[in-house]
Amino acid sequence: MLHASNQFDCPNKCGIRAKGCRYCKLISVGEQVSVNTMAAKYEIEKFNRSNFSLWKLKMRAILRKDNCLAAIEDRPIGITDDRWKEMDDNAIAHLHLAMADTVLSSVAEKKTAKEIWDTLTGLYEAKSLHNKIFLKRRLYTFRMSESTSVTDHINNLNTLFSQLTALEYHIAENERTELLLQSLPDSYDQLIINLTNNILTDYLVFNDVAAAVLEEESRRKNKEDKLFTSQQTEALLMMRGRSMARGSSGSQNHSRSKSRSKKNFKCYHCGKRGHVKKDCWHYKNTVEKAP
Repeated sequence: MLHASNQFDCPNKCGIRAKGCRYCKLISVGEQVSVNTMAAKYEIEKFNRSNFSLWKLKMRAILRKDNCLAAIEDRPIGITDDRWKEMDDNAIAHLHLAMADTVLSSVAEKKTAKEIWDTLTGLYEAKSLHNKIFLKRRLYTFRMSESTSVTDHINNLNTLFSQLTALEYHIAENERTELLLQSLPDSYDQLIINLTNNILTDYLVFNDVAAAVLEEESRRKNKEDKLFTSQQTEALLMMRGRSMARGSSGSQNHSRSKSRSKKNFKCYHCGKRGHVKKDCWHYKNTVEKAP
């Protein structure tokens, strides 16, 4: 039974205070789950004033997926007010959740998704042109150093391709292949000659050329490993030879030193140098003649 003092305290006009209304609690929880689901449904990096063209591409995909892309464009003819408002609200929610706080504060007062979109485009579209020019300059002067792995180089090159594609600058397959070949160091000149001389079609396929470059790098590493092992073995044998030579030389020196030291001995029997008493032939003769 409802008490008169509790009438219409609920924002939803259910007649029960909001904290005690199970229906209102369900609505509140449902709305929160809906927002959390929307935030987690599409994991994209929040726009933080960098790479607007790539973020713009992703956002259009999300709005299209949720059937609210029209909200950032002109209103379709014949759409009802309720449907238009629902579409606009969904688009606003998606946009708000995909912006960093520093960016969101600049469009917080905008009332429609189109106003938000147009504001962001006006603020950051010009920067995208500068970014496109910078990326193109970097791409066409991109070179691989001898210390860089082929895998890292190809990944960096593909990143540049993707960034320019997001800026609506498309690079054809044959041009991508040519850019890969011209970016290789001089030590790959023979490989480039072999690839271009054996071409059977009008152009080389990027993935095929990338595989050939990776294979060449692997061949070089195997050759270097074998050379290094050979050098290690040779160095070890040289060290052992020197050690044995030092040992032999030491023995000879020891014998010489013993010989030299004997020359300094003085016999206490005959008084001559070069031997000791027990080796003295005079002493031995004396002992033998003794009765």
